[in-house]
Amino acid sequence: MTTFRPPAKSVCMSTAQPPGPVLVYAPDRGIGDLMWHLPTFRAIAATTPEGTVVLAARPSSRAAEVLAVEPSISRVVYARHFVGTLKGVKEVVDFWRICREVKPRAVWILEKIGRPAQAAWLAGVPERRGFGLGHGSQEQWLQGPFLPKAMRPDHRLTKLAAFEALHGLKVDSREPDLRLDPKAVAAVKARFGAQGEGRLGPWLVLGVGASEPARTWPAERFAAVSQALADLFPTVFWLGGPNDAPRLKPVVEALAGGRDVLACDLPLDQAAALIALSAGFLGNDSGPLNVAAAVARPAIGLMGTSPVPTYSRWLSRLDGGEGRIADISVDQAVEAVRTRFTNEAWANRDIPAA
Repeated sequence: MTTFRPPAKSVCMSTAQPPGPVLVYAPDRGIGDLMWHLPTFRAIAATTPEGTVVLAARPSSRAAEVLAVEPSISRVVYARHFVGTLKGVKEVVDFWRICREVKPRAVWILEKIGRPAQAAWLAGVPERRGFGLGHGSQEQWLQGPFLPKAMRPDHRLTKLAAFEALHGLKVDSREPDLRLDPKAVAAVKARFGAQGEGRLGPWLVLGVGASEPARTWPAERFAAVSQALADLFPTVFWLGGPNDAPRLKPVVEALAGGRDVLACDLPLDQAAALIALSAGFLGNDSGPLNVAAAVARPAIGLMGTSPVPTYSRWLSRLDGGEGRIADISVDQAVEAVRTRFTNEAWANRDIPAA
């Protein structure tokens, strides 16, 4: 690919603010990653007169759904993920297209990658910031200041905090505090609450889906946990995606008592509302686990190869000590839920609906 070099930076800079919004690019692909970045999005938005930013994200993050009622995000645009020999060229062209469409006055790239930085320069965006981290492929297109190369191995949350401090962004808490759509809350109440199926509380949500087998605890163990906690939870929701339903349906139907509810058909906003209305969450290291913390619900993560998220007081980690999710026993999971249920007095939460 032909390499373009930016011109030398002028020492004279206009104090007049160019028109157009601020565009923030978060290239991570998961819903959980999106939750980590929410405080940063809000901090950047708080520096703008309009109090909002346009977010560029990967389609797999489902940002347009997750952040549909987030006041600091005025709009979500998707930056496609490419593979193959022309991946780099396609990514530059795609982000150039986004910049030409959005016409931002500034771009903040919450990563070290160079292609969107080059694309923003080619599109004529006046202000361009990013992590840097000693990567000349990005830094040559941006104004800085940058995170040091020594921070490359650090966790994303550590990098975000350092980046915020470097650019004078004010973040009082890393708690995501995800906003819920009142219409989604109303829909969940109408279906499962007193006016619908009348599901008795406290509710426990089992996050049974995951993006890969290494992060997926066996369904049979979730079933054993549900049975062992029958004295605490009259209702247990099995929350996953539509693709999880075929493997989970026979397991749920085999359980006696009618306490277990397969909830793999909920749209994302209603899944978040269900979690928020429930007493607690036990599940795989996945998007719903991070959503549980983001809506301030006690959440126990069944971790495989991932480090425990440290950004929320609502999250705790459970593993078998060997870094494999299969090492976690049913007894360990049951004890973890019982301990937190007792110590924290878990109970369903009522949220006003639309």
